[in-house]
Amino acid sequence: MAVRDLVLEILKASQNQDGFVSGEELAESCKVTRASIWKAVENLRSRGIKIEAVTNKGYRLLEDNSFDAVSILRNVTDSEIKVYFYETIDSTLNEAKRLLANGNVKAFHKNVIVAAEQTSGRGRLGRAFVSPQKSGIYISLVYSSRPVTNPAIYTSSAAVGVCRALSKLFGVDAKIKWVNDIFVNGRKVCGILTEGVTNFETGTIEAAVIGIGINIVNNPLLPQNVAGGIFESLNEKTEEKLQRSKLVAAVAEEIYSILDYGESGIKKSMQEYIDRSLLIGKQVVVSPIIGQTENNYLCTVKGITENAELLVTLSDGTEKILQCGEVSIHSEKMCYNE
Repeated sequence: MAVRDLVLEILKASQNQDGFVSGEELAESCKVTRASIWKAVENLRSRGIKIEAVTNKGYRLLEDNSFDAVSILRNVTDSEIKVYFYETIDSTLNEAKRLLANGNVKAFHKNVIVAAEQTSGRGRLGRAFVSPQKSGIYISLVYSSRPVTNPAIYTSSAAVGVCRALSKLFGVDAKIKWVNDIFVNGRKVCGILTEGVTNFETGTIEAAVIGIGINIVNNPLLPQNVAGGIFESLNEKTEEKLQRSKLVAAVAEEIYSILDYGESGIKKSMQEYIDRSLLIGKQVVVSPIIGQTENNYLCTVKGITENAELLVTLSDGTEKILQCGEVSIHSEKMCYNE
């Protein structure tokens, strides 16, 4: 373990009444010089971790707002959950697929891959998902306790889990735009992409990998008319509220708790998915083939089925069930997708 990480662990575990640990104690525990301790503290501060230094007292962790595997697991109660954390990675979805490629899919059940930054984040149809540091969380959850029969159900369950976590931590009223987007205050703050891992011998989907990107802070690199964040900007006050580790833990536990209850848990979450829908009762534009506009048509959303399908009414009054495709709210032109 790096000296930086050792220092952080010692400060977190401090039993002193005032929380201070002397530089000498830290150097002794880490088996390095006092100068190395100072460098480690400065490195931690550069990552946004607030550490107070007082002469003749030492160092004290002012708040536990760090973002790493240890901090995430401290906020998790489900002992099955394991966390892989990366400061930077190409894509948490890609990493999850690499882990599962070893063949022992069951061994990675409830593994959560987390990144502070993605260099090649992706959404539906390979679209780029912009994933810079200090503006969001990027995670992929593996679920492999039972064969996957309907990947859309995993996406809808994940959407409900994210909404619950956002409500719990930030007190926001999150809404869902079928099938995989989360909106807060009329702007998209989260995209979800579910992929399956297939056993080619049996032809079954053995595991679901649920990729989730949440914009906690508004990202100026995204279209400002639709994309947004829980908070508008990154400042000292916002830094205190980011709680990335707590959010990852809350999202993972909410989603896994839904899936662990099987059909009853999913059925209950589907009602919440419907209740949180942005689309029901609204006129939308449907793109049957994503990315193509020549076959687009207008319709009104009547409801959402228990299988996460969109029930719409066409202009001639006939009803149609959509299992896939893309929709945008006609009046608000909310058609941006990551």
